Amino acid sequence: MVNRRYERGRRFEHRVRRLLEAAGWVVIRAAGSRPIDLVAMKRGAILMIECKKGGRISREQMEYQAELARRAGATYIVVTPRNLGELKRLLGVA
Repeated sequence: MVNRRYERGRRFEHRVRRLLEAAGWVVIRAAGSRPIDLVAMKRGAILMIECKKGGRISREQMEYQAELARRAGATYIVVTPRNLGELKRLLGVA
């Protein structure tokens, strides 16, 4: 039996991925969501995205992922259902 929490999170990741792709980004979903859920690239810009359906992320995880993004020259974003509308506006998609 598949874990419901995992399934909801996976569906949310795929939703974010589709939004990015609709805005012209090339998106890679990390296997097992390690070390981050999505990496998106467009015209030399790189986004490292952590998707949190439940909206919670530990300080340690956030600091670790932000440091990875900094080292890669990427922008680090945590996307939750609460700020999904903000991401849509930023991307210019409905």
